[in-house]
Amino acid sequence: PPRSTLFPYTTLFRSLRSPAQMRAAWQDVLDRARSVPGVKFAALADIIPMRAGENAGPYRTRAAPLPPNEEPVALASTVTPDYLKVMGIPLREGRFFEQRDRVNTEPVVVIDENLARHAFEGRKAVGRQLWLGGMDSAPVRIIGVVGHVRHWGLAADDQSRVRDQVYLPFSQVRDPLLRVLSAVLSIAVRTKTPPLSLMDRL
Repeated sequence: PPRSTLFPYTTLFRSLRSPAQMRAAWQDVLDRARSVPGVKFAALADIIPMRAGENAGPYRTRAAPLPPNEEPVALASTVTPDYLKVMGIPLREGRFFEQRDRVNTEPVVVIDENLARHAFEGRKAVGRQLWLGGMDSAPVRIIGVVGHVRHWGLAADDQSRVRDQVYLPFSQVRDPLLRVLSAVLSIAVRTKTPPLSLMDRL
C-alpha cells in the first residue's frame, strides 16, 4: 500500500530564497525518493487520506458569485503527476496532470466523480471551467475526472460535510504560496516491497 512520510525539510526550505530554488529542491526530493530501490512511484501532496488536516473551500461553475450559504464546498489537494499511481485512484475521464502543466500554461484542475455529478449532473465535465475560492478568483479548466477517495475512512467519509474533491497541480502553485505550501507537503510512495522495509531509506 502507499506510505506517507513527513520529511524534515523545514530548515532546508527556510534557507531557500527564491521560488525557483524551492521548486528545484522539491524536485530533488522526488528524484531521490524514486531512486530508492523498491519504490515504484512517488508523489508530493499537501493532504493525505486518513491523516489529520484538510483544505476545504468553495467552488462554483459560473463566474457570478453565489450567496455564501449556498456555495458548495470541496476538499482541495495539491499534488504532483504520479499521485494517482501512488494512491491507486482510477481515472474516469480525461487526463491527470503532466509535465506540460506549468506556471505559465493554462490553469488546470482535476475533479472527483462526486463533484462531477453534483456540479454537472451527468453532463461531460472535462473542458468546462471551475471557479475556486473567493469571488475574485479566475477560472481553471477541468482536464480530468477521477474516482472518489474515502478521505476520512470507510464510515466517516459518508458523514462528512465535504465529499466533493478537487486536485490542483503542484507545478502551477503561485510563487507567493510556495513557501506556505512547502511547510505542509508530504511525500507518498508506492513500493514494490513491504513498505516498512524501506523506512530507513526514505
